[in-house]
This record gives sequence, structure tokens and C-alpha cells, in this order.
Amino acid sequence: MHAKGSLKETALRSLLEGAQAERATGTLTVRNDGEAYTLYFLFGHLFHATGEGAAGDDAVLGALRWHDGDFAFDAKAKLPADETVKSSIPELVNSASDNGTGPSTAPESHQTAAPAEVPAADSRPAPADHDEPEEAPVRKGVKHRPQPKHGKEPIPVPAGEVVYDSLKTSFVDFPRLITTLENEGYTGYVRLLTESASGLILFREGAAQECMFDPGDELQRGSEALRSFNDEVTRGHGVLDVVGLPEEIVDGLYDLVVARPVYTELYAAWVDMPALLDYLHDQKLTGSVMVRGEGGTGIIILTDGKATGAYTSESRTIDEDPKVVLELCSDKNAMIEVKSADGAAGRPPLDVDVVVGSRSKDSRAAAPSPLAEAAPAPAAAPEPPPAPFGNQTESLPAFPDPAPAVAVGDTAQIPSITDESLPEPSAFAPESSAAPAAKAPPNWDAVVEDLQGMADRALGARSRKVKDLLGSAERSQVGVEAAVAQVSQISLLFVDSALLVKLEQDMRAQLQTYL
Repeated sequence: MHAKGSLKETALRSLLEGAQAERATGTLTVRNDGEAYTLYFLFGHLFHATGEGAAGDDAVLGALRWHDGDFAFDAKAKLPADETVKSSIPELVNSASDNGTGPSTAPESHQTAAPAEVPAADSRPAPADHDEPEEAPVRKGVKHRPQPKHGKEPIPVPAGEVVYDSLKTSFVDFPRLITTLENEGYTGYVRLLTESASGLILFREGAAQECMFDPGDELQRGSEALRSFNDEVTRGHGVLDVVGLPEEIVDGLYDLVVARPVYTELYAAWVDMPALLDYLHDQKLTGSVMVRGEGGTGIIILTDGKATGAYTSESRTIDEDPKVVLELCSDKNAMIEVKSADGAAGRPPLDVDVVVGSRSKDSRAAAPSPLAEAAPAPAAAPEPPPAPFGNQTESLPAFPDPAPAVAVGDTAQIPSITDESLPEPSAFAPESSAAPAAKAPPNWDAVVEDLQGMADRALGARSRKVKDLLGSAERSQVGVEAAVAQVSQISLLFVDSALLVKLEQDMRAQLQTYL
């Protein structure tokens, strides 16, 4: 993705398609004669756009009509919480082509299209259809940043390099987010905030170190917390912050959670904090010092006795000078706690397979079914074991062995079997010939419901767009096939396009079973 350039040299359409193909994250701003549009991407997904009094699909269409101007892409820009773009990039590009490409007249007709062309134009209702199902009222946390009612956070965390701020959980595929952070070697934390809970995951060089989840009654840690974290994200009623930190700060936060306490319940009234820090420096302690008082909570992270970073719940900026924390000790009732890291135990990473593993199993769920049908074929492989028994050619003529087995029963059964075998072939023949003639047309409502179930199994919480597409299809072979053909063209946040291509192929195969 080019950082900047001219729309004459690189059309906006190419930029959009390139951002989607490269799974780009950031903001794309296009300017022309003092006007500007800003488009927001997250892993190639165009989710928000604003400019010239328009938002969402309208803003993207307005920008697509420009042939002159400049563009700039900022991969470090903060992303907003709004999600206004309803259509996929191919749909927007096609819509812009259908409605004209004039740089000056098109925007005017575009803005008047909403009131004027609703009753007349057949080609215009398509964008209106996309705007109809507004999801904002359904999704909590879209218009504001939620805070847990219990007012707690697992541990106070410092400010850092903001990667994503207030990212809505309603359109986040959490397993894919974890996988992405792993692949990028991310170091920092992921914080979850909802109205009922808060959570925190620490990452170091792409490995999840620890997870904490606080629903208000009891703090959870480890795999249990990770499951609860994932469940809360899936509900889609909160926001996520992804913040990068230095490795030594992440190590200190990890120790703050899991390290053993050395001193607890020390009152600031009778503790000389500077002298305590000098002592810990001499001891080369690696760990943390926490101060809780009326003015908030302060954290000092120590590495080999040296203060690596200090911050408070009121001032999150990391400072190497612990003075900001020492000021909390002016409250004589403030409590001090010292923790020391266990160097021998190290910092083992958290097993994220409890979340990521389940996703891979789900995505492979459709594939084993055809393999399972092939399994009976190998089951016939037990035939070869008799083969060594058949190495003795004398045993083949030794057919009399079965004869005694028949003789043990009644020999009268032999003619009765031949008698029964005569009507059975005649019975099978009419059935097989009648079966093709009796093929009834499929119940298309049931077919659509079946295909929607496939989307649920393959995409989970991300299946809404695919299910809506199928649900709006004409109830006929042509209509359903046309809807299925569009599945791979849909743009879904955190969903690999290869998964959508495979889902479309599976749906085509399933559709053939009804025809």
C-alpha cells in the first residue's frame, strides 16, 4: 500500500482493492480542490468513511467519483469506534460505476438521490437496502466507551503506543486477533471493557503471557479467564484496546500478577519509601511495588533493583522516576505491597489453544465429513488379513468347511433363501426405476436455512452478512445459486477470504444434493 500519491496515477478503486488484498490497517485520506474523504480500514476491511457531510457508503461513493487529487495512507492512525460502511468493496466499486463517474456532477446527484430517486430509479434502491438494517441500536458500546459497573480493572495498566483504541467487539473475530498478534510478534496488552466485566491479556513477542478477567465477583486467571474473555468478546457489547509496551514493562506487569509477595500490608505511615527502594535496589530485586491509597493506585516496576517504570491509575504515562508513586504515600493509610519474580520459574506463555484451537477445529469441521465417508473403504482393508490365510491354496477348495456350518442349522433353509432371493431383485428393480421419477422439487426455504447453518458453523459470530445474503435470495434454483456465487466476494473483518471461497464451494456442493 503506497503511503501517498496521485489519484491520476493510482485510481481509488485500485487503492481499495489493494488495501483489501494486503489486509491493510489504517486511514486512507483523499483530497481534491479543498475537499476530502477519509476511509478507515482494519485488516483490509473498510468499516467506516466520512467526508463532505457524508458518512458510510455515501462517503465512499463520493470519493470513488474523483479522478483527480491526492491520497495519503496512515498505518498508525487511531481507528474510531463507528462502523458505517455496510457494503463490500466490490459492491461499492460497482455502484460507483453504475451511477456515473463525473467528478463534479456525480456528487450532486449522489446527495439528491436519497429523496428524489427513491420512487423512480430501479438501480438506486440497492444502496438504500444496505442502509436499511442499522445495527447501531442493537449493539451496545457502539456510541460510547463502556466502563464496568463494578468499577474495577484486573490491574492498573500504563499508557503506551496505541495500536487500536475502542475497537468494537461486535465486529472482532477474537481468535483471529490473537493469531494476528502472535504472527506480528506483538508486545503489549489487550484490554477489554464492557458494562459488566473487564479483562486483560499480556503479550510478549507474540506469545500470550497471562490473562485476567474480572466479572465483578471473583478475579479469574489463565485459561479460565481466557475462555471468559473470549465469550465476552463474542457477545459484542464492549470495546478492546490494543496497546504496545516495552518488553521490560510487560515483564513487570506479569510479575505484578503472578509473582510471590515479599512484603504485604505495609502502611505508608511507618514505612520510609525511599529507604525501602534503596534496600530493594541493593537486593537487585526484580518485581514490583504497589501502593494503594485514596489518591489511586501506583505501580513501580523493578528490574534487578532498578526502577524500570512507574505510573499511577490517575497518571498512566510511564516515568522512570518513581516520584509520582511516592506521592501517594502522603496518605498515611496507603497500603504497600512488594512482589518478587521467581527467576527459576521463568515466564511460561499462556496456552491459547483453548480459544484459537477451537476456531481451527470449527473451520475444519466440514472437511472431515467427506473423509469420514472414505473411512469405510479402508475398513474393507481387513479383507487382506484373510489373504495370508488364503496363501494356502488348499483352503480355497476346502469349501466343505462352510457346509458343516450350514448343516449345523437346518438344510431346509437353503431352498428358502433361494426362494426369498427371487422376489427381492424384482422388488429392487421397480424401486430404483421409480426413484428418479419421484424426485420432488426442493423446499427452497429449507435449502436456504441449511446453507445459513453452514455459514454459522464456518464463521460463527461473523456469519451475519452471509446469512442476510442468503435470506434475501429469490426462492428458486437461479436465485439461490446467484446468492451462493456472491459469498466469496463478501468482506468480513478478521475473516480470511480463503475461508469464504471454501464456504462458497461447500455451499455449491451442498446445493447440488437438492437438485
